[in-house]
Amino acid sequence: MSESVLPRPRRAVVTAIALLGATTTALPIAHAAPATATSARQDFNGDGYEDLAVAAPSATVNGRTRAGYVAVLYGSAGGLGTGNKMVYTQASSGVPGTVEMDDRFGQRLATADLDGDGFTDLLVESGGERWQQGGIDRQGSRTVLWGGRGGFTSGKVLPAVTTGPYQGGPTVAGDFNGDGHQDLLQRGRLQFGPFGRDGVPTATQNGAEIVDGDMEVNAAVAGDVDGDGITDLVSVARTYDRDDEGNYGYQLNYVHGSANGLQAPTILKDAQGRWIDPATSALAVGDVNGDHRADIVLGDARIQVLYATASGPAAATPQVITQDTPGVPGVQERDDSFGSALSVGDVDGDGYGDILAGNRDETFSGLRQAGTFAVVPGGPNGPTGAGTKVFSQNTADVPGTAEQGDHFGDNTHLVDGNGDGRAEPVVAATQEDSGAGAVWVFRSTSAGATAKGSFAFGARVLGTVASGAGLGVTFPN
Repeated sequence: MSESVLPRPRRAVVTAIALLGATTTALPIAHAAPATATSARQDFNGDGYEDLAVAAPSATVNGRTRAGYVAVLYGSAGGLGTGNKMVYTQASSGVPGTVEMDDRFGQRLATADLDGDGFTDLLVESGGERWQQGGIDRQGSRTVLWGGRGGFTSGKVLPAVTTGPYQGGPTVAGDFNGDGHQDLLQRGRLQFGPFGRDGVPTATQNGAEIVDGDMEVNAAVAGDVDGDGITDLVSVARTYDRDDEGNYGYQLNYVHGSANGLQAPTILKDAQGRWIDPATSALAVGDVNGDHRADIVLGDARIQVLYATASGPAAATPQVITQDTPGVPGVQERDDSFGSALSVGDVDGDGYGDILAGNRDETFSGLRQAGTFAVVPGGPNGPTGAGTKVFSQNTADVPGTAEQGDHFGDNTHLVDGNGDGRAEPVVAATQEDSGAGAVWVFRSTSAGATAKGSFAFGARVLGTVASGAGLGVTFPN
């Protein structure tokens, strides 16, 4: 049951990114018409080119440690580059709040066109922010940076979503009731868009549970799994306590979106009726076989693909890809973390989503945990491993040099920065330069990802404090 609030005037339906890792669809011209509610867009200034947002919540700002910042590289006809960049902190013009120690501005990021004006907005969590509303001391806040022709020039701290003090935790965006407007889900409260500039939604759904039973939410991603035009949700949950053998219990849940919002979660089970074990570092969704449904991709030391159907995920027989799969370079080793970071998008523009898989702990050339990432192509039969490309800092044309403990590839993202319909891989190494962190942007062609023309950026380019920043720990979900 939805709880109505004051109605707001309806504007033309225009949307931004709704699906985590969904196949991107480029707008054909710079000032193109609005996309549909299930298109994956992250265009903050409305020029038709996707933009890259990345955060460093542990960064020092104005002498305050762990205050945090968000950096944005704006797209263009020439793609992403460092010539058109901005850094946003709580000291930036139009951004509410004050720079304080331990605020962790940028701890989580999410993108959505919340007010329906055609510009993607950026939702920034400050996990350590302390504030007050309704006479209650709160911890953790969510600030919307409103997109516009000049990028982000104003923002608003969203009202608290519960009566409790803690307001942090993952926020998932999507069109969960299929009305063409972007909604937000956080802490069991589903807020339906469009939102006013005061941060108030059109209506709310309380008690929108995304796990089955008394479990802790580890991860949640949104995508249209059954292809009905309404965003669904997939979550990983974990027991609060360990069992007698010292292990946690995990479950993978599917939550169907409907005209009435999110329905009750369903625990996904294998062919033997056992819970799918998603004891995993990464979770993503995207259309890897071209049937216009968002498939579920799990990753850690291996990649599992659960294909989507009109009735939801086909969980009985997940497809498994490892470094021992034919066509995948490398060898599966005990300490590898193949798929520890995941993104899904169409890198080569062939209409099939490709899997961008980080392997942060990969050791090579005697360098422990130097890290790599792979691009596993999708196809009509999904990803088979054939044609997989692997990159490291020692790959020709990749800036930098692989070093022990860099964890190159420990975070991944995909952005179509030049509007050509092909998503460019973006990877981070948060331990680069003794924990300063850095981000690499690759290029995409009809033959897939390429290191030619790739570039990297860090604190020196951004003009920020390097020490302990961990740049790249957060991309938008």
